[in-house]
Amino acid sequence: MRSWKRNKLFVAISLVSLVVGIACTTLLMAFVIHEYNVENNNPNKNRILRLVQTLPFAQQAVEGTFIYGGTVPQIVAQFPEIESYLRTQTFKNVRVKIDGQEFQSWSLVAADSTLTAFFPFHNIAGKVQDALLKPGDIAVSELFAKKCFGTTDCIGKNVDILLSGIGIRRIVAVFSQPEQSMMQTDMLLPLEATESSDCMLLLKEGTDIKKFRQRFGETELPTLLGNGHLRTQTLQESYFDATVKDSNQVIKHQQSTLLGVGLLSALLILFIGCFNFINLSFSRLLRQVHMLHIESIMGATRSQTRQQLFLDTFLMVLVAFLLSLLLMNDLLPAFNHIVSAKLTMGYLFSWQVFPLILLFIIILSVIPASYMSRRLHSISETNYRHFFTGRKKRFIVALLVTIQFIISIGLMSTFMIIRSQMYLIKQEERHYEDIINVYADANVQPALKNWVDEVKNIEGVEAAITSNTGIYPMSLGIPAKDGSGDNLLMLELYEDCPEFLTMHHIELQDSLQVFHLMSRTPQPALINETFVDLLVPEGENPIGQPISKYVHEREELTKGTIIGIVKDFKKYSMTDHVAPLRILLYDTPQDNFSTLVIKVKKGYKDKVINRMREAYEKKNTGITFEYDDMYQEFMSYNQDVTNFSHILFMYACISIFLTLFGLFGITHYAISQRKREISIRKIHGASARQILWLINYPFLSYVGIAFVVAVPVIYLFMAYWLQQFAYHATLNVFHFLLPLLFTIGITCFTICLNGYRAAVTSFHPCRNS
Repeated sequence: MRSWKRNKLFVAISLVSLVVGIACTTLLMAFVIHEYNVENNNPNKNRILRLVQTLPFAQQAVEGTFIYGGTVPQIVAQFPEIESYLRTQTFKNVRVKIDGQEFQSWSLVAADSTLTAFFPFHNIAGKVQDALLKPGDIAVSELFAKKCFGTTDCIGKNVDILLSGIGIRRIVAVFSQPEQSMMQTDMLLPLEATESSDCMLLLKEGTDIKKFRQRFGETELPTLLGNGHLRTQTLQESYFDATVKDSNQVIKHQQSTLLGVGLLSALLILFIGCFNFINLSFSRLLRQVHMLHIESIMGATRSQTRQQLFLDTFLMVLVAFLLSLLLMNDLLPAFNHIVSAKLTMGYLFSWQVFPLILLFIIILSVIPASYMSRRLHSISETNYRHFFTGRKKRFIVALLVTIQFIISIGLMSTFMIIRSQMYLIKQEERHYEDIINVYADANVQPALKNWVDEVKNIEGVEAAITSNTGIYPMSLGIPAKDGSGDNLLMLELYEDCPEFLTMHHIELQDSLQVFHLMSRTPQPALINETFVDLLVPEGENPIGQPISKYVHEREELTKGTIIGIVKDFKKYSMTDHVAPLRILLYDTPQDNFSTLVIKVKKGYKDKVINRMREAYEKKNTGITFEYDDMYQEFMSYNQDVTNFSHILFMYACISIFLTLFGLFGITHYAISQRKREISIRKIHGASARQILWLINYPFLSYVGIAFVVAVPVIYLFMAYWLQQFAYHATLNVFHFLLPLLFTIGITCFTICLNGYRAAVTSFHPCRNS
């Protein structure tokens, strides 16, 4: 403790470095363990398979979990190895009304009565199984019950679910789910057997899953394209396969790449913290060696000396770990928000995580402590002075500092590249910002087109038009010119199409020609650039040609005459290619229009939605107001990149902070050791600028070496990462040069904080020797 008191700077920097390093590593390690142990409490997890098939409206043979519910019994009947099947449908952001009070943002799952055989539920009150048998019943989660009723004692009470076709349901069960369940929901109710759904299979005990999956994949079964082949995935495979389009998001997905990069980033932060500790230990060991020799002269035994040195290092790591628990407790909500997780401090102390944390801390503390206690006792003060002023020590310090700079520059460069990819996404956001789509029930479609003028008068509404599908839903598929299976998107609009294009910032190649032909063509249609590239023969002008000339597969896709071409825009993730697009233009509103597209002014979105909900539900009693926020819809397809960016930004900031924090301590000790040298140089006429350059030069050379090492590694890694995107940023010199300049700038600033006083203060070499 006296040693810590004499070396306050060492203790402060070491503790901060270790606390931040341990906290970051522990949180990411716990998150990775949590994700790789999904369904850990499910005894049947290894017997469950999900059905996957090729979607006909997908773009490049994309697979999805969409299944027609009515075909499932026919599929299951052909395989005696199947014990049971489960069909599910999920609804997100559901609103409910209880005793006149409305509660929002709940999830609802409609499922077969076999649900409890697939996923474990803990019954708090009643039985979940009962809620899946009767159409008028429902089971709710413990969280839902406490928030909506204030208690879990709510059996028999009614919940008005504001979704078309559901309405009022009676609560018959309250449940809780394991923390690591892949299916998280707030409400459960029975599924209509004929509805389209997600489907899972439960195999009988003892079934050879590998052979079953092979035979299942080779058997011809009903698909959306007629008889064909279905594929199966285990729960683990499904969870980490983000390429499969989940039809209704029954379970969430996780990118294994994101987990790996996150854990690697955390380990790099820990390395920086440990390097700071090691470097500063070198700087204060001279005092420790001197103290040990004095204690030895005064009668201290070898075991007492080793015990003292062991406790010095061990207690430093132990105190850092205890402080890191406090930091983790404060950071956990923000961390959960960034990575979209639900970790708790209780989980950190669970048997899955805590033993690994203990092992991690033991390795981090006991091994260095044992080495230090043995090594220091055997070294003489003269030998250590030789080591401290020799090349070996300088080489070790230089190596550790250079590695710290490599990590910092690497993380910052990675972040810069990801931000460039995010910029491409930002460019596409303009097509969807401040736009909402309101969907009308079939019973009120005629009222919807008559409602447009009323909606336009709501404060905050910039524009409002009707369309058949809005901008997101896709139609049936057609083969592309090259046979790659690209799809055709249909948007059916009426005479306000130019306003629709303006709202979504969709650009026309020749707007004057389009407006001229629109009034002269009986069934005008627009196509996009991808349509031309894939379906129109090279060199041919499609303007004035019928759609049927290029689309031959289905009659419903061949209507319309091409009057113009719109520029491509992205509708989904940047990993997906743009699909061929056709926009049909009608002279008058059609009776089947069911989508109201609304552009709102910035800051008015919530007010407009609330006003529209009140007016809509007042006019259409018992019919739910349904809408989609187009911006949120678009961003949901790019959530992984956003999370990736947030994690890298956070860890890049932490890495540069710890690196500079360590530099401050190292230069402080280095300058204190070189006071005599600096005094002599000043006596011989060295200026303050020359002294500062003398202090900065070694560290600037470390930055240069780190830059040369980091650039090719990061370039290769990020070039590989970018290949997953159909549209990706281009790597350029600024992705690496800006982090270099930033690192040089703050390194010089940090070192000069310590060096300035030494550079401008006069020292007496003899007095300071």
